[in-house]
Amino acid sequence: MKIKNAYQARFVLLALGFMALGWLMAYPPFENYEFFYIALIALAAVWLIKYMLKFVNFVPAQVNYFLRALLCSDYMIHFQPTKDMELEEMYEKMNLIIRLYRDSMLDIEYKQQYYNRLLRIMTHELRNSITPVITLSSDMLKRPENYNSEKLHRGMEVIHGQCVSVKSFLDSYHELTHLPEPQRTVIEMDKFFGAMQELLGDPSVHFQWAEGMTLLADESMLSSVLTNLIRNAREATAGIADACVRVLATNSGGSPYIQVSDNGPGVPDNIREEIFLPFYTTKQEGTGIGLCLSRQIMRLHGGDLKLSVSNGQGATFIVSF
Repeated sequence: MKIKNAYQARFVLLALGFMALGWLMAYPPFENYEFFYIALIALAAVWLIKYMLKFVNFVPAQVNYFLRALLCSDYMIHFQPTKDMELEEMYEKMNLIIRLYRDSMLDIEYKQQYYNRLLRIMTHELRNSITPVITLSSDMLKRPENYNSEKLHRGMEVIHGQCVSVKSFLDSYHELTHLPEPQRTVIEMDKFFGAMQELLGDPSVHFQWAEGMTLLADESMLSSVLTNLIRNAREATAGIADACVRVLATNSGGSPYIQVSDNGPGVPDNIREEIFLPFYTTKQEGTGIGLCLSRQIMRLHGGDLKLSVSNGQGATFIVSF
């Protein structure tokens, strides 16, 4: 056995002291059992040394196992509770580090997929917008004699329209990727919802909230999120005789959340996740960033935006904090 640190040296000294004490105790009235007693003490000392060395090596071994797991990106390990208070505290911190590491890795993976998709969409949209401009402008340069004032005007309208489309797309991208940090303030829901209800002036939109409820959030950002969700719900219920949009704020379950529901046709199962992707839209005039932008805003608040119910019985979006 090798003594690797000061703690092990202390245990060895303790064991040697125990052996010396046993030697002294082998004298009267135990002199008749001297050799037996010495052998027993020696065996006990050897066992004590081995046990202590194993115990002292236990903590470094656990730490080494923990570090190897992190280096190998194995974030499924979990240290079980123990009765030892110091070990229990260490295990809790290790489990916390593993959870934070796992969340960070998942966040990195999500962001990588998000930006890869964003890059593909940008490339696709820009190519589609620039191609007609290049084609038309090249033809104008090669055959200017074919363009009288009217035809030239129509050509410039096409070029202008495509440039406006590109600018609108890039403005949407800038808005999506340059969200400011939320400036949180205490929001009183009775005043907040009262102002929204008065601003909308739509009897089909019903607001309900827990009495005395408050939220800690960026009021402007939260208003933007709810306005987008309510607008989508109103569009989904357009043409329905008994159209109804409900906005409910509650602290049920110990965590505050806002629920926006409608009695429209709902969101088909095959696009439930697609609707939160950037620039995905089912509307002819839509930009496809509304829900994505709203989810980003809520995640900046430490919460989320999710689609809860959608089976042909309307849609329910949950804004959590």
